[in-house]
Amino acid sequence: MHSDKVRPLRGTRVIDLTWVQVGPQTTRLLATFGAEIIRVECPYPNGMDVVRQVPPFTPNHATPDGGRIQGAAPSTGIPGNYNRSALFNNTNAGKYGITLDLNHPKGRELLKRLVTTANVLSENFSPDQMRKWNLTYEEIRQINPQIIYLQTTGMGKAGVYGNFASYGPTAQALSGLTFMSGLPEQSLPAGWGFSYLDHSPGYFGAFLLMAALRRQRDEKIGCYIDMSQAETGLMLSGTSLLEFQISGRPTTRYGNRMPYAEWVPHGAFRCKGEDNWIAISIQSEIEWRLLCEELGSPEWSRAGKFATAASRRDNQDELETLLTSRTVELDRFDLMHRLQLRGIAAGVVQKAPDRLDLDPQLKARGFYVDLPSSEIGTWPVDGFPARLSRSPAKVGGLPGRAAPKLGEDNQKIYRDLLGLSDAEISALREEKII
Repeated sequence: MHSDKVRPLRGTRVIDLTWVQVGPQTTRLLATFGAEIIRVECPYPNGMDVVRQVPPFTPNHATPDGGRIQGAAPSTGIPGNYNRSALFNNTNAGKYGITLDLNHPKGRELLKRLVTTANVLSENFSPDQMRKWNLTYEEIRQINPQIIYLQTTGMGKAGVYGNFASYGPTAQALSGLTFMSGLPEQSLPAGWGFSYLDHSPGYFGAFLLMAALRRQRDEKIGCYIDMSQAETGLMLSGTSLLEFQISGRPTTRYGNRMPYAEWVPHGAFRCKGEDNWIAISIQSEIEWRLLCEELGSPEWSRAGKFATAASRRDNQDELETLLTSRTVELDRFDLMHRLQLRGIAAGVVQKAPDRLDLDPQLKARGFYVDLPSSEIGTWPVDGFPARLSRSPAKVGGLPGRAAPKLGEDNQKIYRDLLGLSDAEISALREEKII
């Protein structure tokens, strides 16, 4: 059993002003490696993290001593209760949570006191918000010269779009990812899910902060990090940019098809049942023959127009229709296992129940971790996708739990860390500052 003493970010304190997804994803990863994350939220509904009010919600009957074992049920949320969002619970596991009104001068003074004790301040407000509060990096470093300040915005703070507010979908569009994703033209661009760039930059942010923390430990200096969601999207779309530079050809949507090699068929095909699919990638003539054999060598598979990879590519539309006419009769998991035994790359397109309850690989690696919450009981949350031999990753962080209730750790942080008396804390609560 690993001890917390060997966790790589032991002794690191992060003041987390982030909200929605991109910022909280960054700090969640740091919590997983042992950093103390103090999540700061506005105490009022119109200023708190909107994700607290975003479904899906845990069932109304879920209790602190229960959780998923009490059974599933649809829920529209309990009015006035901001502790039951499943997305918030997953994204903010392992953090401490306090409330603080930064619109109030006393609230900003309390934040500055927290900053003097911290290694990192992370925020992803609209680009100019911290300036309005007089909490920019230049001002924060006056009270903590070694602070690492991560500012994540849609377009980055510098440049002609420096004051643009943005969410993941708009950053995706400006980065070019939206145009690249979708079925082959003439179909419309589809994008990478609802908000891909609210998730992936969180990993970039964690990487940047860990590099900065390493330098902070070695050289006793801080820094300012200006991270752009849209530019992380550009890094993911680099292949299309290189193609344009070399060939002059604009980006083209290929859908599931392989644009750079004659790997045909290559895509997702419907299977037996409602909305069930399997992904298949044929990469050689041998694999094509083995696929045909596994499907019972249908007559159409012997047609001359499918005899070579080049000819199959020229007739992809027809081939995919014929292939689907066979796969739609078959169980997706059974077909996947049979194709894999023949050395063919094949995988079912998993849905939520498949991943959570059926996937043997995720179970073997313990990917989903049951974490308790003092409001909704114990529920599984996403684990960490790597195993480190000497540095344990625990998604419950230092508190050993899922996301905090709104203001759950006010007493601990304000009393034990900042040294406020119970009377002072009560007065701040009465003034609605915390």
